[in-house]
Amino acid sequence: FLKKELYAEMPDESFGQLVGTAEKILNNVVANDMDFQKLERFLAAQASKKSEHFTDEHAKAVLKFWKSQRTKIQDCISESSCWQNKLVETSWRVDVKTKSRQLEELNTPVALLELKIAKPGNKSSEVVRLEIDKASLAGPLPHVEDIEKQHKAITA
Repeated sequence: FLKKELYAEMPDESFGQLVGTAEKILNNVVANDMDFQKLERFLAAQASKKSEHFTDEHAKAVLKFWKSQRTKIQDCISESSCWQNKLVETSWRVDVKTKSRQLEELNTPVALLELKIAKPGNKSSEVVRLEIDKASLAGPLPHVEDIEKQHKAITA
């Protein structure tokens, strides 16, 4: 379509080189998630190579395209690189029992956690609800602390 509509008089070989150059540039821009200032510098450097295949007009077109499509491209890449379930939403609250037939249950805090989980490629989501009291939190808490220590050791 582009060849026929915009570059009808350009030889096929030159058009192929232009498409290849544009593809390399766009891949670089997407892979580095360039902001607009970085992109402008990068495109200026590409255009200054004095290549007949990538001019200032092409740089302006890429910049305009990136400004209008950046979020869509990032969302698309994020979606295509996700193989596992994805946490979409989290909500929580802490409840305290104020009435109970058993005295030991009074004033006992309970955390209610609600996780909304989406499966890849599926628009619907599943809701998981957890109720956690102090006793049930004591079991996994040491494991979380171990994970934190390992994370700090790796990032330090």
